[in-house]
Amino acid sequence: MARRRDPGMVSFDVSSDVSFERDDDGVTGVAPEATGPADGWWSRAGARWQRAGRRQRRLVACAAGGVALVLVGGTAVGAAVVSHTQEQRLRAAPGGVVSLEGELAEVWRAPGSGVLAVLPDGGLVLAEGEDVVAVDAASGEERWRTGLGEELECGPQPRLVSGVEWGIPSDLVTCLHGLAAERTVTVLGASGDVVGQRDLPAAEYGGEDRDVAPAADGGLLVAEHDTGLPAVLDFATEAEAMEAVRAVEPGEASVRVEDAVTGDVRFEVPTGSPDGRLLDECFSVWDRSDGGFWPSTFDEATPFWIQVYPPRELTSSPAVVGYQWCDVGGASTVDGVPLGEQVGNSAYYAALASGSSILPVHGGGYVVPGDHEADGSALLDADGAVLLESSTLVVAAPTATVDADESVILATESYEALVGLDPDGEELWRTVQTDPRVLALVGGVAVISEGEELIVVDAQDGTERWWVAPGEQTDDLYTLPTSAVTDGERVTVALMVYRGEGEVAGDLLTVDLTTGTTTRHPLDTVGIPYVAAVDGHLLLQDVAVPDEPGDTGVDVTSVSVLAPR
Repeated sequence: MARRRDPGMVSFDVSSDVSFERDDDGVTGVAPEATGPADGWWSRAGARWQRAGRRQRRLVACAAGGVALVLVGGTAVGAAVVSHTQEQRLRAAPGGVVSLEGELAEVWRAPGSGVLAVLPDGGLVLAEGEDVVAVDAASGEERWRTGLGEELECGPQPRLVSGVEWGIPSDLVTCLHGLAAERTVTVLGASGDVVGQRDLPAAEYGGEDRDVAPAADGGLLVAEHDTGLPAVLDFATEAEAMEAVRAVEPGEASVRVEDAVTGDVRFEVPTGSPDGRLLDECFSVWDRSDGGFWPSTFDEATPFWIQVYPPRELTSSPAVVGYQWCDVGGASTVDGVPLGEQVGNSAYYAALASGSSILPVHGGGYVVPGDHEADGSALLDADGAVLLESSTLVVAAPTATVDADESVILATESYEALVGLDPDGEELWRTVQTDPRVLALVGGVAVISEGEELIVVDAQDGTERWWVAPGEQTDDLYTLPTSAVTDGERVTVALMVYRGEGEVAGDLLTVDLTTGTTTRHPLDTVGIPYVAAVDGHLLLQDVAVPDEPGDTGVDVTSVSVLAPR
């Protein structure tokens, strides 16, 4: 796990000579005592200057001017090199934004279903009607447009909770289009040209037991699974519903990644077999007769409804492919390296911020959650080898990682603690936290959300640097951090804000990592905000609040890019 630090790596100093303590009123800072300059060579030089003649002063001034030009010129060139290096470092880092200094303003906005793929050099793939459109992240200007047809679905699509995936550009974009009985798959190049195309016969790729999704590198993810579910999930009595549940006998799933154009199978994704958990944990029977459960619209003659959780779901991102339904599932890297069975990676709404998905981490590894009988996780390398494994600790996969201290691995334990580990998995320190989530790792500090509070801790020993409560100065009932980006000196956190009576909105909060000073950026949107970084730019996506509590879909309503004024 330990890796030699890159000699070209840029370090961002987020330490401070100011100490902070938490009191009843918030954060207080104590600055170090100032000291005056001691008598030195400059005082003696001043005396000599006063004794020198006019000609001596002129010669010295000319010489000093030449030296100053060399020094200033050298400093300017050096600063430019350092600035360029820092900028490139931030552009390449997960969640790295070139600058968050100042008031954030919208550069451009596009309605629709969100970013479908990320292209090289800061390109974003969107869908507009029957067209696939590529735009420049910095300006929103259109790069190219290709008409394909209705019911567009393109990928590989980065997940909202993975900062690493937003930094993985795709040279090939796979798109599904056409009606269910006449689906076609088309692969586009990074410039919008059609690389290849294939019709997908309904007999081989359609039906209730098959699902397909665009995959990375011009691939197509295909899952075939006879779940054994009854065609109708609504019943007149609870006894009838439970009898239907007991009769379910799901088969094993077959999951593979094909070449989208040729149909050749690239690799199989291993999946687990049903283990009898169905009745105990996957199925729930809800009585909707009193209007207390969802869906809210139903036939009063059949109020008892069977819900399956997790639902049938494919995941196909720039880093992971997988399938899950109930306790059947599995996942692999996009190169076919198995990442685990019965821990298929879902993208349903309830799991967006739960940390229960298989996620890539900065440096090339993956965090794989434990199975349904354990709360722990495993940290795998890029080849699938286990680096760390715990039955109680979940390794953190923050949405922003810039120049993080690689000698410490952060993990959370249940809803009770934040833990620092060395690369061998030995515990270095532990702090009591209530439901901690690691949002960002920057230099030697970590930005943690604990309920509604944001806390910065020292990654070496867990010492708290500062904390802020975003909702303290507002009338909001509560705020929930969803994701974060950083420029190495500041962190900007997306907040879901609940104001009561079903009103959900979004705000951004920028915090100085050294001082804890905050700047609130209200958003003119309704929904749940998620931030990410693409080629050093701050990307904001708004997710609609589900109409029903049981709605597991993710509906992105708009995409925008923000930058300091």
